[in-house]
Parts: sequence; C-alpha cells; structure tokens
Amino acid sequence: MKPGYMNEPWFAILLERVQRPESVRARIARQLGISAAALSQVLNASGCYGNGTAKTDRIAEKVIHTFGRYTCPHLTAEAGGDDQVITAEQCRAFAHRDAPISSPRDMQHWQACRQCSHREASAPPVPRALQIRGGRKVIPITHIQEVSHASPR
Repeated sequence: MKPGYMNEPWFAILLERVQRPESVRARIARQLGISAAALSQVLNASGCYGNGTAKTDRIAEKVIHTFGRYTCPHLTAEAGGDDQVITAEQCRAFAHRDAPISSPRDMQHWQACRQCSHREASAPPVPRALQIRGGRKVIPITHIQEVSHASPR
C-alpha cells in the first residue's frame, strides 16, 4: 500500500519532473536543496518516508516552490485582474535578479517582487556547509604541482 503523500498534487509535479528523459535525479535533488537519498526515498516510498515516520511537508513545499506555478500579483494587476500564472522558475528569475535599469516597466515589476509573498519561497536553495564527521582533519589543497607529460627529445 502506498503512502498518502503519493496522491497529492506536489508529488505528481515531482514525478513528472523526474520522468522527463533529460532529468537527472541528483540535479533535481540539488535544485530542491535536499539529498539525492532523500529524493529517492520519497519517490520510492522507502525508508522513513515509506513507513510514515518522516514528514513530507518540507519536501512538498520545496517542490511547489521550485517546480510549481504561481499567480503573479503584479502581472495580474497589469492584466486588469485576470490571473496571470507563471512558473516557479519565471518567478525566481523576476524576483531574484539584479535591479533592471533599462526599462521602467521591468523596474516596476522588480519592485513589486521585492514585496511579494512568493519571493522568499521562490528563493534558490542555499548550499549548506559540509560537516566533518569522526573528527577527521581536512587538509586544504593550496598548491597543485604541474606534471609535464612531454617526452624528452
């Protein structure tokens, strides 16, 4: 019997994304800001996600905000109240770019994005610092010795 989360809309979005011919699970996990192992467990209903001890709330939120669609308040207002739906990627591109200086219309959109409720949720994932386990010392590579493969004449 499959877990209930597999019938939810966010899971269908994730499944569609993973089943694309060009998709790579590790890349999708990176886009979501989760580990490839966690993604695999969610997709296969295994591990903590399969037996119900782990919640999928955070992953569901990340899927919706990474691959879902939004009604853009600014574009909707510009269209006279007709809902203007954009992808999460388009939302992220508008909201998290540098201030546009070439177009007053783009500047208005950018300013609206600065105050939008979707802005924080659409932010790209922030890489986390690696934690060293077991007290192993990490020696940084500061100099790489060049090796010449040219044969002597």
